Amino acid sequence: MMKLIKSLSTISILFTTWIILSCLTSIAAALPASLATPKADPLFHKACSNYLTNPSFESGVTTPWLTIVTSAWSTRGVFKNWFTHSGTYHYYARSNSTVESTLTLSQSNINVPVGTMVDCFAWVAGKRSDGVTNIEVYLDGARCGATTLGVGDPQWKRVGSKVRANGAGNGMGSTMAIVATSKSAGRNGWEVWVDDVGVVNC
Repeated sequence: MMKLIKSLSTISILFTTWIILSCLTSIAAALPASLATPKADPLFHKACSNYLTNPSFESGVTTPWLTIVTSAWSTRGVFKNWFTHSGTYHYYARSNSTVESTLTLSQSNINVPVGTMVDCFAWVAGKRSDGVTNIEVYLDGARCGATTLGVGDPQWKRVGSKVRANGAGNGMGSTMAIVATSKSAGRNGWEVWVDDVGVVNC
């Protein structure tokens, strides 16, 4: 008698399982193909290479970026605070000059194959009480993009475009430069932020 009860119980479990599987199969068949079988989005799986080293300053130091300035600057370097485009760190500089002043942030020996089409860009922001800050981005002497930053609270702005890497011509790789220029400024000077720089190929 006990064997019969166990057999009936096993048959009941198998029958219930069969019904559940049948229902799930029917539901899956009724779903649109896009929902039933998700497809990988190529935009999220396409490999991209940023040829720069320390492009977002997340190392906490400026290296291997080189800074060249003209006129008077009270502050320059990599800082950690809430105003970053992404991550934790960014590059920040403040000029206390009221006359023409420039800041050039550059990186050399970038290992980009000559002839490669790349997306060359930088995210920048600026603050000043009057006048404008001119921003130019270059790769191997070719201008990737330019913009102006005016009066008001700083807002991040992407500057750049696609260009072809030509190299330095001496086997030393490519050079990227971000140039910030102010022709004149008020007594409070002017400020500039740089973050998330790219020489990217996808």
